[in-house]
Amino acid sequence: MRSISTPNIPWAKVQRKVFKLQKRIFQAAKSGQDAKARRWQRLLVKSYDARLLAVRL
Repeated sequence: MRSISTPNIPWAKVQRKVFKLQKRIFQAAKSGQDAKARRWQRLLVKSYDARLLAVRL
């Protein structure tokens, strides 16, 4: 089996970005700003950083 070379990914930075976005979603939902929460949820799902984190080995 051949190994695939991956670029050097700054995992700490990726985790920080995803966590900040999750925190924004939580705060918006908690304060009743549903439209903002939905918009940020959509952004999180489509974000490259969240995808990287989801498939991290």
